[in-house]
Amino acid sequence: MKRISLILLSLVFLGAGCSGLGFGTKVSRVPDGGIFKTSDAGDTWVQTNAVPTAQGMGTLSTTNILHMEVDPQDSAFLYLGTRANGLVYSDDRATSWRIPRYIPFQNGSIRSVEVDPMDMCTVYVAKESRLYKTENCLRSFSDETYVETRLGVEIVQIALDWYRRGTVFIGLSNGDVLKSTDAGKSWQTILKTGEDISEILLSNNDSRKILVTMYQGGIQRTTDGGDTWEEIEGNIDALSGADQVYALTQTTDSSVLLASTGYGLLRSNDFGLTWQPLQLLTAPGEVFIRAAGIAPADPNLIYYATPLAFYQTVDGGQTWRTKKFPSARVPRTLLIDPKDSQVLYIGVAEELK
Repeated sequence: MKRISLILLSLVFLGAGCSGLGFGTKVSRVPDGGIFKTSDAGDTWVQTNAVPTAQGMGTLSTTNILHMEVDPQDSAFLYLGTRANGLVYSDDRATSWRIPRYIPFQNGSIRSVEVDPMDMCTVYVAKESRLYKTENCLRSFSDETYVETRLGVEIVQIALDWYRRGTVFIGLSNGDVLKSTDAGKSWQTILKTGEDISEILLSNNDSRKILVTMYQGGIQRTTDGGDTWEEIEGNIDALSGADQVYALTQTTDSSVLLASTGYGLLRSNDFGLTWQPLQLLTAPGEVFIRAAGIAPADPNLIYYATPLAFYQTVDGGQTWRTKKFPSARVPRTLLIDPKDSQVLYIGVAEELK
């Protein structure tokens, strides 16, 4: 389905509480938040936070970013999930940002957004206890795709099967993983971990191969789409903090995976069966790494960021180059442009989960 221009749909909303777009009433006034972009692999950074509205030019510069997603069919289109200010999107590679007219997405916490790899107009959004779905490029949403009724349990992760259309996975804050094979009409629980889910990653080679990671519980792996699971042991138990997994990324062919953990950065060449630590410039566990990424077509090109510092290796971690990163907030999410690995986006947040 062809995406219509959403710019005109986005300039008529934003009521009180977003004026001047400090963007919410309970965020820091220090303007080093939002999104930072580099087009030269970290040599220079630009804070790209402009939000044109009917009331004037707003900004994301005090906003806390939790999640960032790129449309797999159109890398100019980006989605942001924020801690308190709902959903934000860009259709011009982060030059400017917009807010949907849909009122529930103008506030609250958005932990995950996923675009259907076969239809750019179908998007799933996790907001607190509800999974929302649009099939018409954000013009309208269903808020009944999944509703969690257990008190205090939220939807924190979404993953879509790129091979089997309509197969959706969600991870919950209580450690459950659910699967739907009919685009959200019905659900079954396929895994109970008991720990907050941090990532659901489907192999780019075989979507039946899936890794589920937890903030405090290590890694679970399936090779049959979720029918059976195994807990990954490979080297993780020997590395202090490695069972605290914050994020996963993979190359285009899934030959190499990168995990951001409480130990540091780990690399796998067998889709998660075994892991090897990368030698960093800091001692294991010395710095908190949430935002890390591996270039889609080059497993030796790896980036990560910490408050005030940005790191790059072009030789798989044998040597590192460091640069200043222009924010004291915690880099929460790092996105590499799928067409140009010199272009990166980093979303930052104050140091809260």
